[in-house]
Amino acid sequence: MNKEQFRSLLSEKILILDGAMGTELQKRGFLDDIGSPEELNIKYPQRVAEIHRDYLEAGAEVVIANTFGANSRKLADYNLQSKIVEINQSGIKLAREVASKYNAFVAGDIGPVGSYIAPLGAISFTQAYDCFAEQVKALAAAKPDMLFIETMAEIKEVRAALLACKDNFDGPVIVQMTFTADGSTVTGTDVLSFLSIAESLSADAVGMNCSVGPKDLLELGRLLSSNTSLPVSFKPNAGMPKLVNRQTVFPGTAGEFADASKAAYESGINLLGGCCGTTPEFIKALSLELKGKKPAARKINKHFYISSRTRALDLNAQKPVIKIGERINPTNRKKFQEELLAGNFSTIRKEAQEQVKSGAHILDINLGLPGADETALMEKAVEEIQEVVAAPLCLDSSSAKALEAGLKACAGRPIINSVNGEQKKMDEIMPLAARYGAALIGLAIDDKGIPKNAAERLIIAERIIGEAKKYGIREEDIIIDYLTLAASAMAPQIKETIEAIRLSKKKWPKVKTVLGVSNVSFGLPVRQVLNSTFLKLCETAGLDMAILNPHEDWKISDELAKNLLEGNDPNGAAYIAKYSGAPKKVPAPAGREVSPQEKLYEAIVEGNREETPALVKQVLSLGMPPLAAANDIILKGLNSVGEKFAKKEYFLPQVILSAEAAQLAFGIIKPLLKSGGGFSSGKMVLATVKGDVHDIGKNIVAAVLESHGWEIIDLGKNVEAKEIVEKARTENAGLIGLSALMTTTMLEMEEVVKARNASGIKTKVIVGGAPVTEKFAKEIGADGYAKDAVEAAKLAKHIIK
Repeated sequence: MNKEQFRSLLSEKILILDGAMGTELQKRGFLDDIGSPEELNIKYPQRVAEIHRDYLEAGAEVVIANTFGANSRKLADYNLQSKIVEINQSGIKLAREVASKYNAFVAGDIGPVGSYIAPLGAISFTQAYDCFAEQVKALAAAKPDMLFIETMAEIKEVRAALLACKDNFDGPVIVQMTFTADGSTVTGTDVLSFLSIAESLSADAVGMNCSVGPKDLLELGRLLSSNTSLPVSFKPNAGMPKLVNRQTVFPGTAGEFADASKAAYESGINLLGGCCGTTPEFIKALSLELKGKKPAARKINKHFYISSRTRALDLNAQKPVIKIGERINPTNRKKFQEELLAGNFSTIRKEAQEQVKSGAHILDINLGLPGADETALMEKAVEEIQEVVAAPLCLDSSSAKALEAGLKACAGRPIINSVNGEQKKMDEIMPLAARYGAALIGLAIDDKGIPKNAAERLIIAERIIGEAKKYGIREEDIIIDYLTLAASAMAPQIKETIEAIRLSKKKWPKVKTVLGVSNVSFGLPVRQVLNSTFLKLCETAGLDMAILNPHEDWKISDELAKNLLEGNDPNGAAYIAKYSGAPKKVPAPAGREVSPQEKLYEAIVEGNREETPALVKQVLSLGMPPLAAANDIILKGLNSVGEKFAKKEYFLPQVILSAEAAQLAFGIIKPLLKSGGGFSSGKMVLATVKGDVHDIGKNIVAAVLESHGWEIIDLGKNVEAKEIVEKARTENAGLIGLSALMTTTMLEMEEVVKARNASGIKTKVIVGGAPVTEKFAKEIGADGYAKDAVEAAKLAKHIIK
């Protein structure tokens, strides 16, 4: 099936998907004698075929192959990486053999690679892309009807997986993330940020799966379906798993599942199936309720989203003018240039934070600097900025190589600034915008220069728009800059710029407009008066976005400035006469001096790794005892981070960043503490339990607890109970921390508790992981339960007292 056939099919009918594979394999005992579920495809294919057949008998119209974890990184946990092609192709082949008897479709299944992309994890974007591409190629060779990318919790993985599919598979691709009940993924991505990226990277359908039950997922499904014209998929769990009589039980019923799925269908969702805990009985109930129905009508909000990891900005909805902060630019800033050449990004981080505080909606990043590696600078700057602010980014460079590095580093959907009307530039930049799904600024200039009148500038704009369409870039993804010239030298051209905006909005209502407004006042006194007045004139003409300094006052409107801009003040004589003796700007009132202790506290809260070491040394040089610095500044800062995380003001990237800053601080403080009286929270043995090869959550817990002063002894994943307890005994550890991601392995936590009890050691045991609950922790005799890394730090401190 090609993409057009897929769209046509789903415009006529909904599709019933199958249900869970993993939990069904577990329930039937099909995993008792094998490690990797995907190995069944080549070792015991009849087991997988049996489940496919049962779902098809229940009414499923699409069966999803048993390839969810069949990427090389996950298969390596079972020493199966050399069989990646065989496992994936066998999965499609056996699904096809069963499905052909029911005239059903077959989908390949792609899950996470098993490690988050940096900075949340240890692998690069390119490594993740390569891992996905290897699996996609193997699947594509077996000719599935479609591919599902699902259970994604990290938006950079979504981008890498979609690009891998885009490059290696011609059929339809459905992408799904897994959301918690509060509407975001565990890494902070909300539904609309996910949508902005999935749409821009040419997904053929978007949706959600896993995490919670159908009722909890329903509102998120409605939000998604009301904001996209793409088909929407809905694959909830059968509720959150519980442990009953030592067995994992999903509490949802087939009837409840069908009722919630019907409500999802009525909101316009047209791909419906089930995830963990759902069975053929669930799919039968769903099929009886909905099979054969035409798609429900839905009202769709028209939008133009750009985004960061955690925030989507609708350029259609944002009024008045959207402010793009211009301050991340080293031009004529010697100290800033020296910092960048030395690899110091502290000014970039500060500028990002301060511009957002002053009202910038988007941040422009311009790092053109003689003698510097702009490509490396762009990549690093994007990573640094994303760690401290949630604003979407505008990548400002004439270098295609630097732009691509920035695009790979972006977690969200950025803007490229810019392309112009020169064919060479369009040939270089437009493929990048199309490939990475970025919005695109086009400058109304070509190799002949800037046209003198509005009509000629629109001709260049039309050329840019037409060329962009050849790459699949839509009008609504394009932003045209009609160029701001200096009123001091080219005053007659100002009216042409304003007229070009007006004409452009009339000719292309979907195309946005932008200007770098500060150029207008070059060479004139009291520039912000002229800048602000110019902005107001442009807004009246229809300007959508402005690149500016957000710290300035943009509410000023001056009649003399207006006369100058409209050509009624020859040579600006009246304006200059009034303002030539005035100060360039009104000085800001002096603020209270911030102490080094306060600066260190803020550095920990903001995760400022560059300044933390120097601030620690400064605080200590002023006579503050090392232990007091640790307890009264660093730990208090980390506690503040924990509070922000609980309030959803911070997400995992910010928590990890603060943890890294705190670790740098402790690296200076610990050697200064007296033996036996130093700062140490104690030792903790940390492990993912036997049978479980997932360690993303465990690694995050390790980083956060180390920042709180714990000495972490990390045993890794798939660790035997006896090994964990023996290490705790020999190291005299105060705590054992256990992680499990699967319901099949969480029971192993009880074996660790039993081994601890039998050994006679007094070490406390705390547990966590996606399927683990506080009730389960109590049932197995654990001493505590933590739902995330921040809670683990609080619990560890409390439980060891």
